[in-house]
Amino acid sequence: MRQHDRILVVDDDPGMRRAIERILAPSYSVESVAGAPEALACLERSEFDLALVDVRLKDGDGYTLCHAIRARWPETDVILITGSISEPDEKLFRSLEEGAFYFLFKPFDRRVLRALVERCLRLQQERETKDRYAQALAEDLEKARLFQHSLLPRDPVAGEGWRIEGRLLSCDALGGDFYLAQAVDGGLVFSVSDVVWHGVSAAMYAGMLRSTLDAARRRGVDPERVGREVLLGIDFFEAAAFATMVYALLLPDGRLRYVNAGHPPLLWLKGDGAVERLGATGPLLNRIFRGRPLPVGEVTLAPGDRLLAYTDGTFEARNPADQELGPERLEEAFADLRSRPPGEAADALMDLVMAHCGGRPVTDDVTVVMVEREG
Repeated sequence: MRQHDRILVVDDDPGMRRAIERILAPSYSVESVAGAPEALACLERSEFDLALVDVRLKDGDGYTLCHAIRARWPETDVILITGSISEPDEKLFRSLEEGAFYFLFKPFDRRVLRALVERCLRLQQERETKDRYAQALAEDLEKARLFQHSLLPRDPVAGEGWRIEGRLLSCDALGGDFYLAQAVDGGLVFSVSDVVWHGVSAAMYAGMLRSTLDAARRRGVDPERVGREVLLGIDFFEAAAFATMVYALLLPDGRLRYVNAGHPPLLWLKGDGAVERLGATGPLLNRIFRGRPLPVGEVTLAPGDRLLAYTDGTFEARNPADQELGPERLEEAFADLRSRPPGEAADALMDLVMAHCGGRPVTDDVTVVMVEREG
């Protein structure tokens, strides 16, 4: 038992108060009062783990006092006691309705009272332990979330005639989406990836995949080389685990060289307003596809052209009627936002997803990355 276990006895019968004190005082700190006002004053002054309250009090009734205690001091459990045996079912129902832990009829055996008090306080301890564990887990998840988001580019990445801006919204504290953008010798690179599932397991895979991608990119930025090394490096994937990924190199002359491993198509918005889809160049990332090639695609963007990379959580977002936003609506919105700066356009797409959800939380991670060839 806890050393600080404190019990408040509320009964207008002095003999009953003394009897309860004799039973419980050897093991617990017990304080007793005659009525509701004194009980409330005690609770204002000190913390109590348990209150034993008689149903019939001279200055009120135990049900009302129980309700007040549970509303104001929810950590304090209440056991209601009565000497009346009339309408036992109604009394039991009323006690449960007011939030009492248990209902005890007089006269009661001292062993019953001690066992009931011990059980109540033991359950409190278990509840507190679970609460502390849940709080520690929530704090750890928040630290992990902050770390995961710290890996994202904090500012737009620009250079060599290109500008990249991204946004990410995880459906849980941790997510399986990630994107990166970085200036490299002779251009810029960006990547968007989506690990199957979401939450902690997806975040673990996403972190390992990002490390694999970073290691490959440091040895050379060309998409063909990076794609090959990523495929060789995903031996940590379980058989049922997979991910999709786009990795692209942006060159100063406007060329886009990319690999697309089973990811939703890149959307290429051209100067005339037309949108072209740049689809997958190879299968998704999974151990069974490690030996397959991941071909490179290449196109040349004109100044003012834009690209949109995104994850499937963006167009699979559902409204209260369980209807998806859909890739067509996403493509249409992307084209309609061509006159707005890349950052504002990315924000507007995220707003579109949230508006479509109609106040419901997203059920999958949502990522959009806007790329513009400046000029």
